[in-house]
Formats: sequence, structure tokens, C-alpha cells
Amino acid sequence: VQYSPVTGRTHQLRVHSAAIGHPIVADPAYGVYGEACANGGFGEAYMDALSPRRATVALQLDIHDAIRAKGQCMCLHAKELSFSHPITGKEMSFVAPPPF
Repeated sequence: VQYSPVTGRTHQLRVHSAAIGHPIVADPAYGVYGEACANGGFGEAYMDALSPRRATVALQLDIHDAIRAKGQCMCLHAKELSFSHPITGKEMSFVAPPPF
């Protein structure tokens, strides 16, 4: 999955993914075991109607447990970051492969 953040707000991608029934794998706050509201607070029936191809809770639990059993962390990674340097104004760009 590729996301393009718009606002740069903390947790934006994580919250929106969870709200449509596709939480980031092993997300400690918004994932299947997360402390925040699952599915953005919507019930399972509503989520099934909204996103019928979403991962079932059972599948989310299986994936989360498998990732954690391997000692891996949340599977969210910025492959590329670009910005203007705050002092020079030069465009900066960095690329890094995911660690998982």
C-alpha cells in the first residue's frame, strides 16, 4: 500500500487506515490490539458494508501475532522523504528500503 500524507499530522496514516478497516500491521495504538477505537469506532456491520474486502478481525489478529512472534515492530515505513532545507532552501530527498 502506498500512502501520500497531506497534512503531516501525527498518526494521520495510522488513524485513517484503521478507520477504513485496514490498520497498519502491528500498530500498538490503532491496530487490532490497539488502545484506540477499532474501525474508527464504527461497528463491524457498518464496516463490512463500507469496506467488504477488508481484513477480518481474525486475519488481523493472526498477522499481528505472526509479526510480533518474529520480534518485528509496526510495519509502517517512509520509503522516501523530500523537503526543502529550512536554511538553504535546497530540495532534499532521502530514500531507504523498509527494514521488514
